Amino acid sequence: MAGSFAHMANLLFPRGCAGCDKPDDVLCDACLASFDCELSQPLETAEMGRWFACGWYRGAARQSILAWKDHGDEECDRPFSDALCRLAERAGVIDAMDGVREICDTILVVPASSSIASMRQRGRRHMMPLAKRLSAFLRCRTDFRVQVCDALTNKGIKGKSVETKGTEQRAQRLKGHVMVRPGVTLQNKAVILVDDIVTSGATMRRCVDALTSQGALVITVLALAHTPAGRPLTA
Repeated sequence: MAGSFAHMANLLFPRGCAGCDKPDDVLCDACLASFDCELSQPLETAEMGRWFACGWYRGAARQSILAWKDHGDEECDRPFSDALCRLAERAGVIDAMDGVREICDTILVVPASSSIASMRQRGRRHMMPLAKRLSAFLRCRTDFRVQVCDALTNKGIKGKSVETKGTEQRAQRLKGHVMVRPGVTLQNKAVILVDDIVTSGATMRRCVDALTSQGALVITVLALAHTPAGRPLTA
């Protein structure tokens, strides 16, 4: 029944690609390809020593993320989830999971924290559907117990991290505000952190620090897109 309604809605109100507005696509092949770049940067506090992103936050990738994140295009959940799954496989995350088998009994897929104001504005935890699909993918590819855990919270943060200029500003904005939720147990747990956009890395590092401070072993961080500090957002 739901499929019939969706089909009818598409006939009455045909959609365009979230990245370029090409008719009848959620994300066309050309725009989807912008999420297959496999970027990587050092992250000393992660077990893999690096974090990874699907692509650059510019052009069609930026446009589609904005449509999904800030304008409610929930149909992008599926292609973005699939992009994270492909990234996890190519980056060697499955092999890294096997390497922590003797010290961790569970793998947790943890979405990076968002401010309460941002979640209220969007009406949902936008990274949660992606985390759930990645968790299911990793369970199918391994014999690990893999679970989604909404472990992190932001308290008292105003504004969006992507709107804050400079690494120092981002770090100060987050200082003391990113924390593990009360009641979440992370001892003997390995974590794969997932995020939407990494710019300076301040949010990512605060999240990793909060998780490790409570006993988690962070394997790596997987993000949809990366905007290096000082780079233009459009290209």
